[in-house]
Amino acid sequence: MAFIAAVLVAALFVACGGSSSDSSSTTSSGASSSAATDTTAQNGSQGGSSSKGSGSSGQRGSQSQADRQAQNNGQAQQGGGGGGGGRNIALAPLEVSGGGAEQFRSKGEDNSIQEFGDEGSESELQQAAEATYGFLSSRAQEEWDVACSYLAKSNIEQLEQLGSQAPQFRNAGCAAILEAFTRQLPAAAERVIATVDAGSLRREGEQGFLMYYGAERTPYAMPLKDEGGTWKVAALAPTTLG
Repeated sequence: MAFIAAVLVAALFVACGGSSSDSSSTTSSGASSSAATDTTAQNGSQGGSSSKGSGSSGQRGSQSQADRQAQNNGQAQQGGGGGGGGRNIALAPLEVSGGGAEQFRSKGEDNSIQEFGDEGSESELQQAAEATYGFLSSRAQEEWDVACSYLAKSNIEQLEQLGSQAPQFRNAGCAAILEAFTRQLPAAAERVIATVDAGSLRREGEQGFLMYYGAERTPYAMPLKDEGGTWKVAALAPTTLG
């Protein structure tokens, strides 16, 4: 449980830490290689609607998310979205392969996230995956209002509290503050960050962790919070597992 506590503390600092910390953990395994990233995005585009562990409902959910992302891309081209006008980056679509938490266990390592609570249902995994992918992909596209819609209320409050400390951001709202504290990365790095193949949702009460594979099969865990039956992202960046 010590590792879980550290993750939640890290989530707080990520929310209040500015531009560099929110992306460093996700770019360490592939952002330096544009060619490798392009291959990942291409492979994801070819197989993004597959869902080995979640069945046909997961496949339909992935396609629905991909359709929404395509719509967001169109808005970005037209200058839509809150706070930054949007970017048009070709992202790999969401995958929900499932398979459970066992695949993320590391021998001799802290597996407290992998053993946290109970395995969520197939529908919960799908929804948690869509929330995580939606947040990461809308951030990549600089659709700040969309990104804020996936954030937990507590994280939005943290951002607004942070913004209130600067006169120019008082009463500015989540989108403007998130944009100001998010460092713009090259398109290749953004594609790496927004790669999601969800495998497991571990949950207990209102708290949960989505475990997924990012680019180059790097395993991550994203803290989540259940708000009225809907999973919301509870950090601005995931934690690397293993």
